[in-house]
Amino acid sequence: MQSKFGLVALSVMATLVLFGGNTAEAKSNTTEKNEAEKAAAAAETKAAEAEKPVVVTIKEGDTLADIAAGHNTSYVRLYNANDKIANPDMIYVGDSVRIPKEDEQLPDRFSQLAPAVQAEVIAADVVGQTTTSAQPTASAAPVRTTSYRGSSAGNTYGYGWCTWYAKSMRPDLPNNLGNGGSWVANASAQGIPTGSVARAGAVAEIPGHVAYVESVSGGMMTISEMGWNYQQGQFNRRTVPAAGWLFIY
Repeated sequence: MQSKFGLVALSVMATLVLFGGNTAEAKSNTTEKNEAEKAAAAAETKAAEAEKPVVVTIKEGDTLADIAAGHNTSYVRLYNANDKIANPDMIYVGDSVRIPKEDEQLPDRFSQLAPAVQAEVIAADVVGQTTTSAQPTASAAPVRTTSYRGSSAGNTYGYGWCTWYAKSMRPDLPNNLGNGGSWVANASAQGIPTGSVARAGAVAEIPGHVAYVESVSGGMMTISEMGWNYQQGQFNRRTVPAAGWLFIY
């Protein structure tokens, strides 16, 4: 009988150990499942955050070029991405600007605008003024005056040369920067930001020549230009080292 009772006790103990082991394994599986679900939820949240558009509210003193420089994009891409902006040289305090993603395909609104901008003959004489205005109230009709960072609107540089092209890509810059090679010094003298670090949307300068920076990757940049190799009106795009160039932002 003692032997029989001993066998029964051992069987009960084995059963308890078995069920205890299964319970521990089940708990472990549940914990792992919960952790996996949490990780998946976190990944979904992160992906959703990445998909959210980056929107900047315009403040007093902002320009489209300054906003572009602060978000590693270009003046032209900002204009192309925001169809509520009718004129890239007229932005208003309190309005919003959406920052496009780096690989986002955008409509080419700017190239359609450029001829109209070049044809404008409104003189501004607003050196030192900003391109932002207070958002008009519902009770007052807006008085919208275009402000430029220079002595006049339009494009008075020689057609088809590097300076003309740079101005057409950056119509916010003044008409008094001189020949290619003197732009950075003259822009700096007027308080326009300059430097030696390449940025998309900047005007790039080497002795005797200016170009427009379309994109930057590492130490290289893609520029577009006219008048390269003294060929008036000839459009050119190339990728070159950023070192050795100066920039107007």
